Amino acid sequence: MESDGVKSAVKEVNAQVKKVKKICKPYLPLITRLLIVATFVEDGIRCFYEFGGQVDFLNQQYRIPKAICGFLIVVTTIMSLLGALLILTRKPQLEKFGCYALIAFVLYQQAMYGRHSPIGSGNFGFLMRNLCLAGTLLMLLVQGRMSEGHTALPGIPDPGDKSTMVNYIQLAARALLVLLSLEFLTTLGPIGTITTIPVLLAVLVGYKSQISGSLLLLIYFVHNVTNSAFWSVRTDSFRGEFDREVKRYEFVQTISIMGGLLLLVASGPGALSLDEKFDRRKNF
Repeated sequence: MESDGVKSAVKEVNAQVKKVKKICKPYLPLITRLLIVATFVEDGIRCFYEFGGQVDFLNQQYRIPKAICGFLIVVTTIMSLLGALLILTRKPQLEKFGCYALIAFVLYQQAMYGRHSPIGSGNFGFLMRNLCLAGTLLMLLVQGRMSEGHTALPGIPDPGDKSTMVNYIQLAARALLVLLSLEFLTTLGPIGTITTIPVLLAVLVGYKSQISGSLLLLIYFVHNVTNSAFWSVRTDSFRGEFDREVKRYEFVQTISIMGGLLLLVASGPGALSLDEKFDRRKNF
């Protein structure tokens, strides 16, 4: 009887998630893209206002002439803002170039700032966050290319029919999107960790993906609001101002990663998932 009650509750939750998804469906493409590009827009604006400090950092850390440092910052700032704008057009022929630009920007950030990350979780957390962003952009890129009838990735033939590579990329994207949890899992305490791990595993293997993905979205949201609340940091000192900027960076970047997770929930886990496997058995 208890098992029947759990199954009934899961079905009810799944039905409610589908109902909300149906209502929001016309707006989901724009919402997901707004969330995904949020960190790149914030980065571009911040680099513009902190241009001198960014030049000094690159000059001191890498001994690059200041003129070249300035050129790099101008180019990457334009890259992040233009890439975000192209993605917001929602036109596949433009969106793919936006994804290319932002993936290049993520790689640049990891190369130049990966060893000097100011975020609370250090260099490891910085890497995890960039991998999450890369997975999000890769998933968006593949969706756009497939809608135009191209192969999943440029210059790489699909090992089978066109959907085969997509399935593997969706699996890789699921894996990358749960990496953010590795940054803060140990900060949740015993109860938080025990309750979060099953959700992470469900998303990873694509089980009850709409429910598990929505729960992980909620976990990321709660953790973001409680641990990256930049608005609550006092700025009456240089240290306070620095901490506020770091937390704001973490907050906006997590929002972009949540956009990728929302994209995954909206598009489904793909063929390499338990959901798909159970559906095939049911139909058979």
